[in-house]
Amino acid sequence: MSLDEEDRKSVVSYRLERAEATLAEAQGVAERGWYNLSANRLYYAVYYAASALLISKGLPVRSHAGVKSMLHLHFVKTGVLTLEDGALVGMLFNLRQSGDYEDFKQVTKLQIEELTPMAVRLVGKIKTLIPTR
Repeated sequence: MSLDEEDRKSVVSYRLERAEATLAEAQGVAERGWYNLSANRLYYAVYYAASALLISKGLPVRSHAGVKSMLHLHFVKTGVLTLEDGALVGMLFNLRQSGDYEDFKQVTKLQIEELTPMAVRLVGKIKTLIPTR
């Protein structure tokens, strides 16, 4: 994806808005007891924020694996994000995968209660790394 500066800013802004909206969705469906769906939305909130960060730095990627690996290479490995931040991305990805695709896999209320504030914090942290201009 080759974007000029104006388009890049638009895409980054859109993805950050999606990240915030998706966090709200995660919390809303958790209140209904839909924990697999909440795990899905937590992962996507972090994914949208991470992809916004990568795009803002001129590092667009086209896949979930690409976002994970580029985030690790450019932000975790360099110390901008912590190893725990990188591990959270992987954990949310795996939880979403198993909740969405494995038979009889049920994400628990406790898992969501633990992961939600961590995902909210990470999205907020990622937002601080994106230039506002």
